[in-house]
Amino acid sequence: MTERNRTASWDSMYKDTDVERMPWFSEDLDPDLEQELQERNIATGTFLDLCTGPGTQAIALSGKGFTVTGTDISESAVEKAKKLSSSVEFKTNDILNSTLRRKFDYIFDRGCFHVFSPEERLKYLREVKRMLKRKGLLFLKCFSVKEKGDKGPYRFSGDEIEEIFSRDFVIESIRDTRYQGTLKRLPKALFIVMRKR
Repeated sequence: MTERNRTASWDSMYKDTDVERMPWFSEDLDPDLEQELQERNIATGTFLDLCTGPGTQAIALSGKGFTVTGTDISESAVEKAKKLSSSVEFKTNDILNSTLRRKFDYIFDRGCFHVFSPEERLKYLREVKRMLKRKGLLFLKCFSVKEKGDKGPYRFSGDEIEEIFSRDFVIESIRDTRYQGTLKRLPKALFIVMRKR
């Protein structure tokens, strides 16, 4: 999919759909991220909420005292999110060709990486690595190979995550979890914490 087609597709979805009905909508901070922040005693710093979508995760992080930037390829998503909070800097941005030039202590990806084809993942990796400060943390949530079927995002095993990321990141933890949202049966997921080398 070309960049233009990808942008138009996501923008159309956010323009025409009530965000509260989207499968990945969750008003509360992702429980796996909340658990990691508590266990690691992380309470301050700069966060990038990658592919922020409805903006709820960015807003929840801001409410905990973090300085947060939320980005999304969809201008419609960003415009809707801006109306919900003035404490988060929401920006339209394509992670595969990012125009952001600042660096962050932490990046949260709750469902962005797993939509990219194998060819696009190298671009993603390059940009995420560039935007993280030295020894910064990437919190990544993606679909697991344990989720049956082939609809929706790509699925990953822990070994595949290691293979893709271990050259540039130290994989600190990988655990099985669920992808919270509006679906009756929550999809099986992985929650990974990685530290930039």
